[in-house]
Amino acid sequence: SLDRRQLAEGEVLVEQDEPGTNMFLILDGMLDVEVDGETVAQVAPGAIVGERASIEGGLRTATLRAATKARAVVIPPELVEAGEITALASAHRREMS
Repeated sequence: SLDRRQLAEGEVLVEQDEPGTNMFLILDGMLDVEVDGETVAQVAPGAIVGERASIEGGLRTATLRAATKARAVVIPPELVEAGEITALASAHRREMS
């Protein structure tokens, strides 16, 4: 069984420039994606987030802050193959541009 995180509105799941390799599956709620203090996107239930830090030096590239109450499942990096993480990160880059 995987760990779960419950977030209150405004609570931070991950902080930009902090180290981390866990990924997260958003179960419910909405999260704001903030880069340098500016909200650049939102993620919804079903999104997998946090994968870029696993392949880009281990530092978070954005802050993820709960826009509403939210729940997420913690996915440790050892449960996902490196190629799958790279594919997820590439897909997110296309969505964000």
